[in-house]
Amino acid sequence: MTTALARQASGLPRPFWYLFAGTLVNRTGSFIAPFLALYLTGSRNFSFGETGVVLALLGLGAAISQPVGGVLADRIGRRRTMVTGLCSSAATLLVLGAADGLVAIGAAALAYGLCLDLFRPAVQAAVADLVPDADRVRAFALQFWAINLGFAVATPLGGFLATRGYWLLFVLDALASVGFAVLILRGVPETRPVVDAGAAVGRLRDVLQDRLLLGLVATVVASAVVYLQAFSTLPLVFGLDGLGPGSYGLALSLNGVLIVVLQPLLLGLLGRRGRGPLLLVAMLLQGVGFGLTAFAEDIPGHLLAITVWTVGEVLQAGLLGALVASIAPPHLRGRYLGVFGLSFGTAAFLGPLIGTQVLDRLGETYLWAGSFVLCAAAGVGLLRVSAAADLRSGAQPVDG
Repeated sequence: MTTALARQASGLPRPFWYLFAGTLVNRTGSFIAPFLALYLTGSRNFSFGETGVVLALLGLGAAISQPVGGVLADRIGRRRTMVTGLCSSAATLLVLGAADGLVAIGAAALAYGLCLDLFRPAVQAAVADLVPDADRVRAFALQFWAINLGFAVATPLGGFLATRGYWLLFVLDALASVGFAVLILRGVPETRPVVDAGAAVGRLRDVLQDRLLLGLVATVVASAVVYLQAFSTLPLVFGLDGLGPGSYGLALSLNGVLIVVLQPLLLGLLGRRGRGPLLLVAMLLQGVGFGLTAFAEDIPGHLLAITVWTVGEVLQAGLLGALVASIAPPHLRGRYLGVFGLSFGTAAFLGPLIGTQVLDRLGETYLWAGSFVLCAAAGVGLLRVSAAADLRSGAQPVDG
């Protein structure tokens, strides 16, 4: 694994590694996302429905923040947008931790969501600016690897800290965001391309008229709604199965561990197989994995389900971000990646709201069966979008 990772990491520019290190620091301290539902139902005594509303407000803010962050990345620069977004998310997270009552917590969650993902399109645009097209799948996949290496540490550590007080999660999560901002200030230059005076600047409205991008967003929304059940309804299901936050954190850490181990070994496969077929297989594996959760009643059963959907997650790593970066004009990469990020923000709004309501009203069987159907539909959609993208760019699909 070490040899494979070293081979895939060679030749990338030094500023990229500051972004890589910052991503790793930020994700290692990302304690709130997987434990917010447990915090709300436990420390704040919210019902499943009230918890779903708060998580949906957080997702609504995140859905808005990504397009805004993309516009800012193109207008004021990648570096300034990243630092502003990370520092503001740290501040609003502390406000969320101090808030009390459904209205106050809901408002704080919305504010936190509005700041949460401002930095993300700027990071992706900076990676695309820094790395040549031939190396972008590798670079985006390495960023994904850093996210999950940090996540593998954050979930069990977060479960341990949660038993000693949720306030620790809020404080350490905020400090991790500030640490990422410091690394950007130290090692990442401004990478925004210089646009000729006579060139069209482009507007967000123009980006929203790109049907290929909108098709990609629609399919990713469907798959992300399912994936985000791992952070909204899955911890609640653990509770229904008599398993506490420590068990949930430990089980979910398998997701990060598997990605850390498998991705360096499978990274070369991403460039040798057709993108569309790989995305279809990845979505089917994720659907099967979440579907298996319906039959999981103990830790081994949940570990099996997590293993299956994690393999699918690894297979899609790097493909989507590189795809968006390749179809976007260089001076509009921030906007394109921001609109693409809207898919995850939209899913962050819809996923908890739909998932908690289905779990509360219909039960686990309908929740996880519906997850399989959505993933299968997303796989077919991504297969078609990928083929259309190849036609647009004139690229020859790789036989797979």
